[in-house]
Amino acid sequence: MTQTENTAPTPKSFKNSLWKYLLELITVIFGVYIGFMANKYQETQKEHRYTQTVIKEMYQSLGSDIADASENLNGHKKGLTSVEYFFKIAEDKPVSTDSFGMYLLELTRSFLSIQNTAPFEALKSTGLNVITNDSLRTKIVHLYDFQYDILEKVEEQYPESNFAERYYQDIVGILDNGLVLGESGKIMAVRTPLPITPEERVRLFLHLRKIRYARWFNISVYQTVIAEMEALRGALKEEYDYLK
Repeated sequence: MTQTENTAPTPKSFKNSLWKYLLELITVIFGVYIGFMANKYQETQKEHRYTQTVIKEMYQSLGSDIADASENLNGHKKGLTSVEYFFKIAEDKPVSTDSFGMYLLELTRSFLSIQNTAPFEALKSTGLNVITNDSLRTKIVHLYDFQYDILEKVEEQYPESNFAERYYQDIVGILDNGLVLGESGKIMAVRTPLPITPEERVRLFLHLRKIRYARWFNISVYQTVIAEMEALRGALKEEYDYLK
């Protein structure tokens, strides 16, 4: 009868197997960690590139918004000039009729408030915390969430800003009998004194005063918003080197 071989692992071989297992486990864990960190890095870089793209778009669109708002501001200033022209007519003072049609158009011309809010909406969708500068983030939110909303309401929803609908027909009706037309239909002169009733004269003055006050108010809003647009654009350029 032969003696059975002793197959039980020795302490040394058990220790070697344990270290081999631990090494393989550490390798797997480290590989998973490296993969996780690589994915996180890729996501961070992707988010960074996306934020850069949005910031660049915001910077460029602010330039266009400033130009559009400035054009509307100048339009309201021309409206004020037209108000003074028609005040002279209402006061029976002589005026040149060469630009009567232009003044009448600018007197009651209204404007649309068109600002590009897409970059801001894009930032909100990803989280405004990507703007790490608290002061800059506050400027962005105040302009896009507050000032743009006010500008839109003043220009498009404020009843007094709807000049054509509120005043045009009545003003033209009051002035109609006071216009001297040539054969081609061109306005040759404005009769003085205006052949209108005292009630019509009072109504004309009231219309002109309301238009003047509304224009002044709109101009003040535009000046405030344009100043904030310019300040934000400057702050963006100062914060991000890739805009310089």
